[in-house]
Amino acid sequence: MKIVTAVVNNPTFIEIQYHTLKKYLRGVDAYEFIVFNDAKPFPDETNDGDLTLRTKIEETCRGLGILCIPIPNDHHLGMSMSNRHADTFNKHVLRYQLEHPDKYLLLDSDMFLIAELDMRTYFQYECALVLQSRSDSKLNYFWPGLCYLDFNRIQGKHLLNWAQGRGGDTGGMMADWLKLQANGAPFPNTDDLRWKKDATFPNETIYYIRHLWSGSWNETELPANLKERKDLLTFFQEDVRNPTNGNYYCEIYDNVFLHYRAGGNWNREGMTLHNTLADKLKAILV
Repeated sequence: MKIVTAVVNNPTFIEIQYHTLKKYLRGVDAYEFIVFNDAKPFPDETNDGDLTLRTKIEETCRGLGILCIPIPNDHHLGMSMSNRHADTFNKHVLRYQLEHPDKYLLLDSDMFLIAELDMRTYFQYECALVLQSRSDSKLNYFWPGLCYLDFNRIQGKHLLNWAQGRGGDTGGMMADWLKLQANGAPFPNTDDLRWKKDATFPNETIYYIRHLWSGSWNETELPANLKERKDLLTFFQEDVRNPTNGNYYCEIYDNVFLHYRAGGNWNREGMTLHNTLADKLKAILV
């Protein structure tokens, strides 16, 4: 099994992922953690002009014994954040997966385990994903920030495509592959994908990951297995990015993943803020 992330700016996120995977991942004998180094060689919003980040990511990976694969990305200058994201995953991550077929767990660079995940839950399926829908275009697709794909079992690999397209963001073009994978089964209504007692929408090959999305939830909806995590609750409550309605900015997936969200600085909140919050999370999680 391989666990893959692509990092544009924050080496601290790599440390948190590395240590929380070791702490909480269950149901797999061994795995390889791989970092695609997508730090930019030019100053822009992702790095606040800090051109040392690529080297810092390499050094962090070397210190932890993580395979670090550099991405040539000079051509990302002038591209939108979503197109950069898709380009990285199509030209580099997806190519690597096709050349090295295995079970793959893709994680956003700011997606962290905060409770035990038994991978045998996902292994029962050919894929596990966070369904994205656009009702205006009747588009169903998924996002590379959290998904499991078994490249030895899935069909239609020629249809895998992380490009935007069709009114969606990164992964919009995955609609064709997902339709094939669903094999005629209906897609769940994403409005109902919040935490409920029924664990998953029935499908023989797809596990639909439920989540609490940014700005839509608060302490009253905290999953039962996290109720005693006062340290995390304090982090959620004190996050300066929270909306003014009392809800939380961070997201929770499958009761076990914390998505810090927007750690790539695509919201242009500044790396000073992200570095400060990353250090707080590291103190809590590592």
